[in-house]
Amino acid sequence: MNQQLTETKVPLFMTITTTRKLCTLALALLLSAITYAQYGVIEMNNGDQHEMASPELKIERDLLRYFIEEFKPKASVMGFGYKKLKKEYLEKSRLLNIADIKKVHVDGELLVGSRSVLNFNAVRYIKIKRRYREFYVLQDGECRLLVKPENGNALYSYFVQTGTEEPFKLHQVGTGFGAKFRKKSKKYFANCKPAMDYIEKGLKRETLPKLIDIFNANCAE
Repeated sequence: MNQQLTETKVPLFMTITTTRKLCTLALALLLSAITYAQYGVIEMNNGDQHEMASPELKIERDLLRYFIEEFKPKASVMGFGYKKLKKEYLEKSRLLNIADIKKVHVDGELLVGSRSVLNFNAVRYIKIKRRYREFYVLQDGECRLLVKPENGNALYSYFVQTGTEEPFKLHQVGTGFGAKFRKKSKKYFANCKPAMDYIEKGLKRETLPKLIDIFNANCAE
Protein backbone atom coordinates (compact mmCIF):
# COMPACT_ATOMS: atom_id res chain seq x y z
CA MET A 1 0.00 0.00 0.00
CA ASN A 2 1.39 3.40 -0.95
CA GLN A 3 1.55 5.88 1.90
CA GLN A 4 1.33 9.61 1.29
CA LEU A 5 4.14 11.84 2.47
CA THR A 6 3.16 14.97 4.35
CA GLU A 7 5.39 17.73 5.70
CA THR A 8 5.51 19.61 8.98
CA LYS A 9 8.00 22.45 9.44
CA VAL A 10 9.61 23.32 12.75
CA PRO A 11 12.36 25.89 13.39
CA LEU A 12 15.53 23.95 12.48
CA PHE A 13 17.42 22.80 9.36
CA MET A 14 17.93 19.05 9.70
CA THR A 15 15.28 16.91 7.96
CA ILE A 16 13.81 13.78 9.47
CA THR A 17 11.75 11.71 7.00
CA THR A 18 9.55 8.66 7.41
CA THR A 19 7.19 6.84 5.05
CA ARG A 20 4.35 8.99 6.36
CA LYS A 21 5.79 12.32 7.36
CA LEU A 22 8.64 14.75 6.76
CA CYS A 23 9.68 16.79 9.81
CA THR A 24 12.24 19.57 9.50
CA LEU A 25 14.71 19.73 12.36
CA ALA A 26 18.21 21.29 12.79
CA LEU A 27 21.62 20.87 11.22
CA ALA A 28 23.81 23.94 10.79
CA LEU A 29 23.57 25.94 7.59
CA LEU A 30 24.00 22.97 5.26
CA LEU A 31 21.37 20.68 3.79
CA SER A 32 21.64 17.40 5.69
CA ALA A 33 19.03 14.88 6.68
CA ILE A 34 18.15 12.07 9.05
CA THR A 35 15.93 9.42 7.48
CA TYR A 36 13.96 7.11 9.78
CA ALA A 37 12.72 3.77 8.47
CA GLN A 38 10.15 3.58 11.29
CA TYR A 39 8.85 5.61 14.21
CA GLY A 40 10.71 3.61 16.83
CA VAL A 41 10.35 2.16 20.32
CA ILE A 42 11.61 3.86 23.47
CA GLU A 43 13.34 1.37 25.79
CA MET A 44 13.52 2.25 29.48
CA ASN A 45 16.25 1.22 31.92
CA ASN A 46 13.78 -1.06 33.72
CA GLY A 47 12.88 -2.90 30.50
CA ASP A 48 9.57 -1.14 29.81
CA GLN A 49 8.92 -0.08 26.21
CA HIS A 50 6.88 2.76 24.72
CA GLU A 51 5.85 2.72 21.06
CA MET A 52 6.00 5.99 19.17
CA ALA A 53 3.21 7.08 16.84
CA SER A 54 5.31 9.88 15.33
CA PRO A 55 9.02 10.51 14.68
CA GLU A 56 8.88 13.74 16.66
CA LEU A 57 10.79 13.75 19.95
CA LYS A 58 11.15 16.91 22.00
CA ILE A 59 13.58 17.48 24.84
CA GLU A 60 12.03 19.56 27.61
CA ARG A 61 14.82 20.09 30.12
CA ASP A 62 15.21 16.65 31.76
CA LEU A 63 12.10 15.20 30.09
CA LEU A 64 11.45 13.74 26.64
CA ARG A 65 8.09 14.27 24.97
CA TYR A 66 6.89 11.65 22.48
CA PHE A 67 3.56 11.09 20.76
CA ILE A 68 1.18 8.19 21.33
CA GLU A 69 -1.07 9.45 18.53
CA GLU A 70 -0.22 11.31 15.34
CA PHE A 71 -0.36 15.06 15.93
CA LYS A 72 -0.70 17.57 13.10
CA PRO A 73 0.00 21.10 14.30
CA LYS A 74 -2.22 23.84 12.90
CA ALA A 75 -1.49 27.54 12.82
CA SER A 76 -3.59 29.71 15.11
CA VAL A 77 -4.63 33.19 13.98
CA MET A 78 -4.10 35.94 16.56
CA GLY A 79 -4.05 33.28 19.25
CA PHE A 80 -7.51 31.92 18.41
CA GLY A 81 -7.63 28.13 18.72
CA TYR A 82 -4.40 28.02 20.72
CA LYS A 83 -5.98 26.47 23.84
CA LYS A 84 -7.68 23.75 21.80
CA LEU A 85 -4.46 23.03 19.94
CA LYS A 86 -2.45 22.87 23.17
CA LYS A 87 -5.01 20.52 24.73
CA GLU A 88 -4.75 18.16 21.73
CA TYR A 89 -0.95 18.38 21.86
CA LEU A 90 -0.88 17.36 25.52
CA GLU A 91 -3.50 14.63 25.13
CA LYS A 92 -1.62 12.97 22.25
CA SER A 93 1.81 13.11 23.85
CA ARG A 94 3.51 11.81 26.97
CA LEU A 95 6.58 12.83 28.97
CA LEU A 96 9.34 10.50 30.13
CA ASN A 97 12.24 11.20 32.46
CA ILE A 98 15.29 11.08 30.19
CA ALA A 99 17.43 9.66 33.00
CA ASP A 100 15.15 6.57 32.92
CA ILE A 101 15.53 6.05 29.14
CA LYS A 102 18.08 3.53 27.90
CA LYS A 103 17.73 4.31 24.20
CA VAL A 104 15.29 4.74 21.32
CA HIS A 105 15.31 1.77 18.93
CA VAL A 106 15.02 3.11 15.39
CA ASP A 107 16.82 2.36 12.12
CA GLY A 108 17.75 5.24 9.88
CA GLU A 109 20.45 7.00 7.94
CA LEU A 110 22.21 10.34 7.83
CA LEU A 111 22.08 12.09 4.47
CA VAL A 112 24.19 14.94 3.16
CA GLY A 113 22.18 16.36 0.30
CA SER A 114 20.76 13.24 -1.34
CA ARG A 115 23.78 11.07 -0.45
CA SER A 116 23.55 8.54 2.37
CA VAL A 117 26.70 8.76 4.51
CA LEU A 118 25.89 6.85 7.71
CA ASN A 119 23.45 4.24 9.00
CA PHE A 120 22.35 4.23 12.64
CA ASN A 121 20.27 1.80 14.70
CA ALA A 122 19.31 3.77 17.81
CA VAL A 123 19.19 7.17 19.46
CA ARG A 124 20.62 7.94 22.91
CA TYR A 125 20.18 11.00 25.08
CA ILE A 126 23.30 12.04 26.99
CA LYS A 127 23.65 14.95 29.39
CA ILE A 128 26.55 17.27 28.60
CA LYS A 129 27.05 20.49 30.55
CA ARG A 130 23.64 20.19 32.25
CA ARG A 131 21.76 19.69 28.97
CA TYR A 132 20.66 16.50 27.27
CA ARG A 133 21.94 16.03 23.72
CA GLU A 134 20.72 13.65 21.02
CA PHE A 135 23.27 11.15 19.68
CA TYR A 136 22.76 8.59 16.89
CA VAL A 137 24.20 5.13 17.55
CA LEU A 138 26.34 3.62 14.78
CA GLN A 139 27.72 0.70 16.80
CA ASP A 140 26.40 -0.35 20.19
CA GLY A 141 27.77 -2.27 23.16
CA GLU A 142 29.60 -1.43 26.38
CA CYS A 143 31.66 0.86 24.16
CA ARG A 144 29.64 2.54 21.43
CA LEU A 145 30.23 4.70 18.37
CA LEU A 146 28.00 7.76 18.18
CA VAL A 147 27.40 10.61 15.77
CA LYS A 148 25.91 14.01 16.54
CA PRO A 149 24.91 16.81 14.15
CA GLU A 150 26.85 20.01 14.76
CA ASN A 151 26.38 23.74 14.42
CA GLY A 152 28.71 26.11 12.60
CA ASN A 153 31.06 24.80 9.90
CA ALA A 154 31.00 21.14 10.93
CA LEU A 155 28.38 18.81 9.46
CA TYR A 156 28.51 16.17 12.19
CA SER A 157 30.93 14.63 14.68
CA TYR A 158 31.94 11.11 15.68
CA PHE A 159 32.08 10.26 19.37
CA VAL A 160 33.02 7.16 21.34
CA GLN A 161 31.50 6.38 24.75
CA THR A 162 32.13 3.56 27.20
CA GLY A 163 29.50 2.92 29.85
CA THR A 164 28.08 6.17 31.19
CA GLU A 165 31.20 8.31 30.72
CA GLU A 166 31.01 11.58 28.82
CA PRO A 167 31.38 10.94 25.06
CA PHE A 168 34.89 11.48 23.65
CA LYS A 169 35.03 13.31 20.31
CA LEU A 170 37.01 11.43 17.66
CA HIS A 171 36.41 13.56 14.58
CA GLN A 172 34.45 16.45 13.08
CA VAL A 173 33.29 16.18 9.47
CA GLY A 174 33.14 19.28 7.30
CA THR A 175 35.63 21.54 9.07
CA GLY A 176 38.37 21.19 6.45
CA PHE A 177 41.04 20.51 9.09
CA GLY A 178 41.68 16.94 7.96
CA ALA A 179 41.19 13.57 9.63
CA LYS A 180 42.10 13.39 13.33
CA PHE A 181 40.27 10.21 14.29
CA ARG A 182 43.42 8.04 14.06
CA LYS A 183 45.37 10.17 16.55
CA LYS A 184 42.41 10.48 18.88
CA SER A 185 41.60 6.77 18.60
CA LYS A 186 45.16 5.96 19.69
CA LYS A 187 44.67 8.17 22.73
CA TYR A 188 41.30 6.68 23.67
CA PHE A 189 42.17 3.01 23.06
CA ALA A 190 45.79 3.21 24.29
CA ASN A 191 45.26 0.52 26.95
CA CYS A 192 43.73 -2.02 24.55
CA LYS A 193 46.43 -3.77 22.50
CA PRO A 194 44.07 -5.51 19.98
CA ALA A 195 42.45 -2.12 19.27
CA MET A 196 45.84 -0.43 18.92
CA ASP A 197 47.02 -3.17 16.53
CA TYR A 198 43.94 -2.58 14.39
CA ILE A 199 44.51 1.19 14.36
CA GLU A 200 48.15 0.72 13.30
CA LYS A 201 47.08 -1.40 10.32
CA GLY A 202 45.45 1.67 8.79
CA LEU A 203 42.26 2.79 10.49
CA LYS A 204 39.72 4.46 8.22
CA ARG A 205 36.63 6.40 9.11
CA GLU A 206 34.39 3.71 7.65
CA THR A 207 36.14 1.03 9.75
CA LEU A 208 35.50 2.77 13.09
CA PRO A 209 32.58 0.38 13.86
CA LYS A 210 34.98 -2.58 13.49
CA LEU A 211 37.36 -0.90 15.96
CA ILE A 212 34.49 -0.66 18.48
CA ASP A 213 33.74 -4.37 17.99
CA ILE A 214 37.38 -5.27 18.63
CA PHE A 215 37.48 -3.22 21.82
CA ASN A 216 34.21 -4.70 23.10
CA ALA A 217 35.35 -8.26 22.35
CA ASN A 218 38.77 -7.92 23.96
CA CYS A 219 38.96 -5.03 26.42
CA ALA A 220 35.51 -3.98 27.63
CA GLU A 221 34.89 -4.78 31.28
